[in-house]
Amino acid sequence: MKAMTLVAALAAVSTSAAAQATAASSAASNVEKVAQYSTDQLKSELNLTADQVPKVQKVNVATAKSLQHLIDKYDADTSAQAASALTKGLVAAVRTNQTELKKILTPAQWTQHQGNKAQRLAMSQTEVMASNLDLSREQILDVQRINMDGASKLVAALDKPMASGKPTHTALLEAAKPAIDARDAELQKVLTVEQWKHMQTTRKA
Repeated sequence: MKAMTLVAALAAVSTSAAAQATAASSAASNVEKVAQYSTDQLKSELNLTADQVPKVQKVNVATAKSLQHLIDKYDADTSAQAASALTKGLVAAVRTNQTELKKILTPAQWTQHQGNKAQRLAMSQTEVMASNLDLSREQILDVQRINMDGASKLVAALDKPMASGKPTHTALLEAAKPAIDARDAELQKVLTVEQWKHMQTTRKA
């Protein structure tokens, strides 16, 4: 699935795990649940008020719907035109999400939210891997450490192309590749042969 790598990268700059969770789910998934997961994460992370919660949920539902629509529309198309359209759509959806959230959050909450990108990405990656690969308790600790280091590098790597205003599919993937490759090299040392093969198969499916 070509969307998986790109969406995982964009998840680093998105509200939480919304982009990644949407990409990992099936087309028939309930976007309300995906959005609720993101809202719950933000509620815990930022101590949202009772007034903020429904507003944030509304934003996250709109984002989850947009992301799922884009993936359904372009994921099976391997053309360069589709890749470009997917990138533009995903970046636009993430930016809209962030613009709307900034209107709802206090300045202090927004600053904290921006500072926690890597932690949110690493946690969501570890949650998915723990479930999909049936990680042991010891593996989960190692995987979370590796994911945290990788997510920090990924967020930093993506800041430049995202700041350019109109990042291309190629620019995003080129910026993300070194961080993803380094993370994968460390993960391969922790996972069993079967788990590693399963992770690679899932990524390419």
